[in-house]
Amino acid sequence: MENEKVTIEVVAAKAGVGIATVSRAINNMGGISPKTKAKVMAAVEELGFIPNSNAQNLKLRQTKQIALAVPDIRNAFIPEIAYAVEQVAKYYGYRVVQINTLGNVRSELEVLRDIKKLHADGLVILPLAYPKTLKDLINKSKLPISIINYGKKLDPDTKADIVSLSTQEGKLVMEHLINIGRTRIAYAGAQKEIIEERFFAYEDAVDHFDCSLVYFGDDFSMQTGAKAADHFVNLAHMPDAIYAGNDMVAIGLLNRFKELGVRVPEDIAIVGIDNNILCTITTPKISSVSIMGSEVAKVATELLLQRIQEQKIGLYERVQFEPRLFVRESSLARTHTTQHID
Repeated sequence: MENEKVTIEVVAAKAGVGIATVSRAINNMGGISPKTKAKVMAAVEELGFIPNSNAQNLKLRQTKQIALAVPDIRNAFIPEIAYAVEQVAKYYGYRVVQINTLGNVRSELEVLRDIKKLHADGLVILPLAYPKTLKDLINKSKLPISIINYGKKLDPDTKADIVSLSTQEGKLVMEHLINIGRTRIAYAGAQKEIIEERFFAYEDAVDHFDCSLVYFGDDFSMQTGAKAADHFVNLAHMPDAIYAGNDMVAIGLLNRFKELGVRVPEDIAIVGIDNNILCTITTPKISSVSIMGSEVAKVATELLLQRIQEQKIGLYERVQFEPRLFVRESSLARTHTTQHID
């Protein structure tokens, strides 16, 4: 058989596999077993197939590129996500285009509306604003989408692969603070509509809701934490613990309390969420809930790339990870001493 007449479809039929599997084998990509790869390469050799990668990508309408939309690259947690996505994509032979939405409703919707303009084969998105029309745009998308989901209960009929947490991370924070004997617990973070489940965990755990113990800033930043610290020290009765909506807020709280002479954890305990590396180099080190960012990002990317290469439709995956609380110096339990009087 003349090799110019041999197509990738012929090779796939000979090997008894799909076109995407042949493409992975001849392009030396991951996501294929050694046995299957050997079978494909044997068919390639027997048929005298000469692959044309550019023609194959065009035929499958693939750019060998995926997009990653994240809320704020300045957050120390996001590079961990981006790195994990990039490494998985690289293993599969793909590049990554990164988009910074700043957790803005309009930006998240623009990414989904203009997804074709990204010149990508699919999208991994970490929403922060979760606009109401998010699901509708995802369900209408012509390209596959994988969602890294923190802080929102998504409709089960959302047409995307979704990787999330099995336990609400804020619940772990509140349980810990209550267990170490803190009774006047405050919350600091972005507006409650942003990653709303984190605030709901606070609201559900307190016996009596006191609005003075809640500080909503513009975002999840150190500036929000610093402003929250100013708010709490000016209360007639300060809190004895603060649940920070993320680690950047927790760091802002800690730094400002130092300036104000408030001791952590003696006067106020602080616990954040994300468990980014900065928590381990502050003084004191900050307790935080790990939301398994690297692991979640890897699985979300693998699901997307498998869907792209296998040209899968429907049967969307739902994968959950268990968050983990790391207790450090910022929320150690108070020690009680007994004074003996002679």
